[in-house]
Amino acid sequence: MFCKDKSFFFLDSHYNLLTLFLIKIFQVIEINKEYINWWNNFSKTTFVSEFLKENQGPVLWLFSDEKNLQQTEKLSSYFKLPFFKIESYSQIVEYFYNGIWKYLATPEIFKKQYPESEYEIHNHIIELKIWTSYKIEEISEKLNVFGYKYSPHQTKASFQVQWDTLTFISYDETYEYKCTFWWDTLEEILIIDKQTGIIDKKEIIYIWKNKWLHEFNELSSEVSDFFKEISFHTTILDNLDFYQYKSLVLNNSENYIHFKNFSDISNPQEKNLWIQDLFLENIDDFKNKIEASIDKKISIYTKNKKTIENFLDYNNWENIEIIEIKLNFLKSYESINKVVICDDNLSRIFVKKRVKRKMSKKLDLLLQIKPWDYIVHVDHWIWVFQQILEKELPVSGWNIIKKEYIELSYKENDKLFVPITEVGRINKYVWVENPKLTALSTKQWEKQLKKVNANVEQIAHELLELYAQRALQKGFASAKLPEEEKKFYQSFEYSYTEDQINIIQEIYTDMESIQPMDRLVSGDVWFGKTEIAFAALYKALINGRQWVLISPLVVLAYEHYEKACQRFSWFPFNIAVVTRFETKKNVEITLDKLKKWQIDLVIWTHRLLSEDVQYKNLWVLVIDEEHKFWVKDKDRIKELKGNIDILALSATPIPRSLNMALNGIKSVSMLTTPPVWRQAIQTLVSPFEENIIKEAWDREFSRNGQLFFIHNKVSTIETFRDRIGKFFPKKKIIIAHWQLPGDQLEKRILAFKKKEYDILLATTVIENGIDFPNVNTIFINDAYNFWISQIHQLRWRVWRSDRQWYCYLLFQKDKIKDDAAKRLKTIVDYSHLWAGFELAVKDLEIRWGWDILGIKQSGQSTEVWVNLYLEMLENKIEQLKRTGLEESASNEDNSEELPVEKKDVQIDLQISAYIDDKFFHSELDKINFYREIESLDEMEDLENIIQDFHEINEDLTPETKNFFSLLKVKILSQKYSISHIKKAWINYQIDFHENTPIDLLKKFLLLDTEVKLIVTNGFRLRSPITSFKWIEDFVEYLQNILQKKSPVKKKIKLKRK
Repeated sequence: MFCKDKSFFFLDSHYNLLTLFLIKIFQVIEINKEYINWWNNFSKTTFVSEFLKENQGPVLWLFSDEKNLQQTEKLSSYFKLPFFKIESYSQIVEYFYNGIWKYLATPEIFKKQYPESEYEIHNHIIELKIWTSYKIEEISEKLNVFGYKYSPHQTKASFQVQWDTLTFISYDETYEYKCTFWWDTLEEILIIDKQTGIIDKKEIIYIWKNKWLHEFNELSSEVSDFFKEISFHTTILDNLDFYQYKSLVLNNSENYIHFKNFSDISNPQEKNLWIQDLFLENIDDFKNKIEASIDKKISIYTKNKKTIENFLDYNNWENIEIIEIKLNFLKSYESINKVVICDDNLSRIFVKKRVKRKMSKKLDLLLQIKPWDYIVHVDHWIWVFQQILEKELPVSGWNIIKKEYIELSYKENDKLFVPITEVGRINKYVWVENPKLTALSTKQWEKQLKKVNANVEQIAHELLELYAQRALQKGFASAKLPEEEKKFYQSFEYSYTEDQINIIQEIYTDMESIQPMDRLVSGDVWFGKTEIAFAALYKALINGRQWVLISPLVVLAYEHYEKACQRFSWFPFNIAVVTRFETKKNVEITLDKLKKWQIDLVIWTHRLLSEDVQYKNLWVLVIDEEHKFWVKDKDRIKELKGNIDILALSATPIPRSLNMALNGIKSVSMLTTPPVWRQAIQTLVSPFEENIIKEAWDREFSRNGQLFFIHNKVSTIETFRDRIGKFFPKKKIIIAHWQLPGDQLEKRILAFKKKEYDILLATTVIENGIDFPNVNTIFINDAYNFWISQIHQLRWRVWRSDRQWYCYLLFQKDKIKDDAAKRLKTIVDYSHLWAGFELAVKDLEIRWGWDILGIKQSGQSTEVWVNLYLEMLENKIEQLKRTGLEESASNEDNSEELPVEKKDVQIDLQISAYIDDKFFHSELDKINFYREIESLDEMEDLENIIQDFHEINEDLTPETKNFFSLLKVKILSQKYSISHIKKAWINYQIDFHENTPIDLLKKFLLLDTEVKLIVTNGFRLRSPITSFKWIEDFVEYLQNILQKKSPVKKKIKLKRK
């Protein structure tokens, strides 16, 4: 009898209490046993690691699929286990013939047509046996034929002869073979492990001709005869319960270990490891688990080691092992004697609340400011950012204070020094190339702002009407189902980033509202947008609703279909795909099932927009690569059902998506946190030269990778293939372009994904979303003919986490023009992670004019740049909303307190307040931190950042503490309409905005219980500096009174001075 066994501490007939006692004490795996409840790759690898400490022989670890193999390969690297993936015939020989090393593989290796006849084997293998006569010259000659090169240095696949000793290094550089001769007789063979130095003496070895596995023909079904008689040494079978040739592998293995998914309770060789999944919902679950596991070994694997250490110290917990690790797919687990907690739980428990910012601030923070960038100052128009500098300023007496300033240069050598605490008053200008600068004293900027403000007010009224219309729409409010949602989180093979966690919660909040969701998730390539979409779709499905995912490309639609089938494999949902490649009969069957609600999820291309498509209960629509759909397509999408939830995904949030976001029709979530394993792509600009291309190809092929070569001219692509084919004649090249019939194009791309070809020569057909996990280098020919956003999409098609990626932008020296050279320079400058938004902006700058709101502008917006324009528009909308609320409250005699409009506060006190350079690794890092923290409007957000800063930097200088104190005062002062806090001669002075209501001024004075502040005119308060011993005391006093919730009432006297 077979059953799926995932229970914990379930005692079946052949597990008794003694067995449990022994497992708890030792809990190790043994050879020739089968194991259930091993749970996940991480827990399994820890057991194998312990097993290998006592078992040093050759091991072949077989996996059911490539994904589990890749995860285990990364885990093996972390645990320093000597496992390598089998990718070549030479590695087959190492394991089966020479009986050394440890390898990972899938059963696909058994389905290759390897050399079997004596003649074939002779052409692929050299046999060397001691006490046998050989000619060293003949062996050297054959080594040359096999691809080994003579070299006095010990490099991979090299050999040398010194007197009577032949030495050669294996292809993967793991072993050194030393063969010693007595005249022509082979006297001794030594194999030296180059990592451990262990020497193994052999009587016979085999030298192989290197050949990659994908170069061998594939058998249709039978296992290769090569494996039917050969010994397997020690074999680990991983989730291969129903593999057709499992018995062959087990019978031919000297020893084996079998990790099973299904239990056979009648099998005496089966053992239960008693491992279960561990899900911790919140901080209380985490605490309870630690306290309940005192008698177990507790290990924590995390990328946030400092945070966890501080938390454990605070709770006085000791003897807990903390390991810093960047792998993001580790899953927590618990066994009888061990508790292992990973970031799959910790990232949820310790995630910080998402900082809420206006759209203009979100976009501005995505743009990095670097020296010599153009910026817009809110008071002084367009300047050039020069540097951050520190100034020593004399104050009263002999005192000197230090402050940091941002140096800006203007027209006619004017300079402006902006306190770094006011970095929020500048925005990066990314628009017109080389904009004109203005002099400091000009009135032109003031006139320009008045023109723009008039335009802003008109648009703001129109947008408020749209808000009202949207509020009238009613949709379906999804139920909160936390237990069901938890199952989905647990089934994710990686750890969510903080952004993913926050955005999923934003989406769930939208879906639980009666108002229809219309949200854009904007994030760079490979930042995790698809998983966010799947989370939204899962919530719809468990609420009993159908959903649709629409893709702009057929190939991408099939990719999504494969991912969806895999992601939802543990859940009872019916998934289908419909494209123009499907047969008419299959499409009719799918449409009929869709109408009858026999399909829960369907993935489409533009076929979705056909009028014959009907749904039974459609409620969620996901649009991938949203920027690739035309306006008429989006209008048709809206007609499907006006009140469905819509989620759009895009790496480029402008211009139409930003328009909709600003209009209030679409909410926007910015995905800015890259996966922990992601690293920047090395982007190189190079002339089209054969030696450069061959060198890069050789590097990629030496690590068994594949290549993209982009050539975007269909008319010459065949000729171009012949040209580059001469560089590596033995490499197989396949062509893909838009003019191929759809089914043929798909087959070619899939053949390349299966590694049947080495190089994919293509047009931009591969630009969007398709995954090629073995491609790490891309060439883009005539790169100057592409737009920046295209190049960015193309270069992120290479992505493998454990290797360096390369993108070569090739050009013809005699054809490149100024704007083309500018594009190439830009793409290299913006090679960092999350650069997608900046590149999209630069692309628009170079390509076309500005119509970001869909409303024709008269040029004013290009002068103030989009961020400042958006900020002005957002502020105007808030002002109009407040005006409407005030009128409503007045008409209805409503005494409920209205929200206070928050305005910028400037603080100019003679106090040293800055963060030392030692806390930052670069000036760019420093200014980005200041911009991040200066954009905050809520105390909770600031406290979170200060807490993070304390975790990294325990001993803060007085200047840094002052900096944070001033920031607190700034944020707290906003709600009282304070405009300026400064030291004015013998007084501390607080100025309020001129239109501040008198009631708000009185409310602030009620906070001043010690009556240290005196009203000097309508909107100004002063306090003699003698009222406080130090400036820091005045700052602390302000901070304390501003944080009071229930001020003591007192009599207020308005004095005039």
